[in-house]
Amino acid sequence: MSTIIVAAILIGAIVAICLLLISIDNKQKHKQMNQLLNRFSELGTSHNLSFSSQNVLNNCIIGLDGINRKLLVLTQIDNTSFDDCVVDLDEVKNCTIKKHYGNIKPGDLKNKKLETYLERVSLHFDFHNGKEAIEVPFYKHAENSIYHLEDFEHRAQHWKQILTKMLNGSKKIA
Repeated sequence: MSTIIVAAILIGAIVAICLLLISIDNKQKHKQMNQLLNRFSELGTSHNLSFSSQNVLNNCIIGLDGINRKLLVLTQIDNTSFDDCVVDLDEVKNCTIKKHYGNIKPGDLKNKKLETYLERVSLHFDFHNGKEAIEVPFYKHAENSIYHLEDFEHRAQHWKQILTKMLNGSKKIA
């Protein structure tokens, strides 16, 4: 009878430790998300942007100010540093979705699907003035499950459609 009690105590302790670790991880993720959202709000205010649409990706937020025709992209590099970019849609030549694939050896596609080699799905911006192109990653195989690929592709496609309509609507008739 005492071995059953000892086993139950050990199992209970292991379960408690696992739950504690999960709780700590969730609190850390929640804290990082709050930091990202607060920084995004601060940047929006400092650039006088009012967001009509926004999307939270893994460690990145994109927000569209339709009135001012600007897109804010904020990426969290680590716990304390961020990278931000304001894209002026009047300077954008086109917006496309780019898919980046890893190395595919000859004959590999016979046994595996092309999605297996997909490393990244990004929203790609080319500019009129020769400014360097910008990519906003929606899916990264190292950070996302392949099972979420379709959702991230739909999100990227949705943003492409919105932004392309805005770009096409801004063309002036000569």
